[in-house]
Amino acid sequence: MVAKRIGIIGGSFDPIHIGHMIIAQDACEQFDLDRVLFIPARQAPLKAADSCATPEQRLAMTQAATREDSRFEVSDIEFKLGAISYSVATAEALKHERPSDALFWILGADQLAQLHHWRDIGRLAELVSFIAFERPGSTAGANNDLPPHTEILRAKARAIDISSSEIRRRLKTGLETKYFLPAPVFDYIKTRNLYRQRDNTE
Repeated sequence: MVAKRIGIIGGSFDPIHIGHMIIAQDACEQFDLDRVLFIPARQAPLKAADSCATPEQRLAMTQAATREDSRFEVSDIEFKLGAISYSVATAEALKHERPSDALFWILGADQLAQLHHWRDIGRLAELVSFIAFERPGSTAGANNDLPPHTEILRAKARAIDISSSEIRRRLKTGLETKYFLPAPVFDYIKTRNLYRQRDNTE
């Protein structure tokens, strides 16, 4: 079996939006990735337990967003693992599934600054390389608290100021969100009237 270069984007995706899609596309093009896995967390460690959408709805929205692009794939691996989603457990499970593939964990510069606090970061850095998207204009430097074997690949980011929390606020107050979301996700939210009753911050 030919080894592949697999990108990983984890998150709550509450909801997934065009910013996530553009980052996945840019990662593919800048680092010659064969595939990007979108991995919705069943419950992320730093997220409130009462998410705005159910885990199953977030998974369905992520599947809808990625369905028409052959470079993208959705994994429900964190649903199978259960409990709180820790990146190291996810990476271990993916490496077991894909022992020959090179794994690249895609994150933002704000996450990079906190990466040394991630659970068992030494083991995680053995399993994956990190692709860090810095915000345009930011001057994020190296995180010197990371294990010496950690590989950080710097990505060129676009100025896209979109967040899931903003989308939830707009939906709650009746503002338009059509151009913030992939069309199938917009339709899914509208059909099910999601995010209209309550909101929580990211």
